[in-house]
Amino acid sequence: MNASDGPSTPGAVVLPPEVSTGDAPLLRLEHVSKAFPVQSSKLFTRGHEFVHAVDDVSLEVRPGETLGLVGETGCGKSTLARCIARLYDLTSGSINFAGTDISHLSRRQMRPLRSEIQMIFQDPYGSLNPRRRVGSIIGDPFAIHGIDSRTERKKKVQDLMERVGLNPEHYNRFPADFSGGQRQRIGTARALALRPRMVICDEPVSALDVSVQAQIINMLKDLQDDFGLTYIFISHDLSVVRHVSDRIAVMYLGHIVEVAPAAELFEKARHPYTRALLSALPVADPDAADNRERILLVGEIPSPTNPPSGCRFHTRCPKARADCVQTDPELETAFDDGVAHLTACLHPLAIDEDMSLSRPQIDDSEIAAAPDPGPSDSTGDTP
Repeated sequence: MNASDGPSTPGAVVLPPEVSTGDAPLLRLEHVSKAFPVQSSKLFTRGHEFVHAVDDVSLEVRPGETLGLVGETGCGKSTLARCIARLYDLTSGSINFAGTDISHLSRRQMRPLRSEIQMIFQDPYGSLNPRRRVGSIIGDPFAIHGIDSRTERKKKVQDLMERVGLNPEHYNRFPADFSGGQRQRIGTARALALRPRMVICDEPVSALDVSVQAQIINMLKDLQDDFGLTYIFISHDLSVVRHVSDRIAVMYLGHIVEVAPAAELFEKARHPYTRALLSALPVADPDAADNRERILLVGEIPSPTNPPSGCRFHTRCPKARADCVQTDPELETAFDDGVAHLTACLHPLAIDEDMSLSRPQIDDSEIAAAPDPGPSDSTGDTP
């Protein structure tokens, strides 16, 4: 937010002036949470426990930018994406898209906005109906929204196929006739059919070969330039996210722990979890690989049904202190970082600090589980 906007929401992500000036956020998340009820696994206990997949996430995304979202498997990235697209109801919090609060809109009320928010899914084959021809799959958005005649739809579908690098003459083929990269292009064409303002890319290249990944990424960047798209790009691969993103948000156990411009995050990561992720990136130079800091996190990710108290990362953090067990840190600036670089850590890392030398100063008796607040009544899966 700009200074003229007044006080920001606690925990909300503030964008740098060069990004925020002139454009209101296209997407604003405020304290978004999503919990799923599961059958209790405790002996002699009836009822449900709750998986806290997304917990108190606040973010802003400006028109035309690409926000990268990274984190380990199970940290809540895909659940957050589906909450933004309103494929899941929210447990709490709010989502504002283009000035409209879409947090609690019904399916009928969301239909006009479906053309504005689209998704590209991780599995290019699983997201396509194998019994339908490609032309029908890509043309579904036109048919659902009653746009154009059958002849005009076919022409638009073939134009889309050509735009994403597919042969328009393959209009009548089935998904099984295409390679993995081509199937992902089909999914991309379907997502772009109605000229959305925002596209959520949920690990769109993780199932593809490296050479095909580069082709898909370059295609997405070209389409963003052509159509003025806004991307939320989800991936495990930090090198891919660095290449495509303007800003990167790091997620751990349902929380955003750090958000910063892409280049700055790689140069001076402040959160111990972010630094550990970066240390796992492969390095082409053998000498550089031998001399760089290597951080090995001990232990498994805590269960999202019973997350730790205080900082969620304190059970695995080499810098954990007694206050980390009790206090849940908010996103805020650390050291001399600008307002665009926010970190949720009570003991952030200095630029030249060697985290491999750090040791936690808590014992097992200080590691406590967070009390389960229980979600609100809204725990349905689909609006």
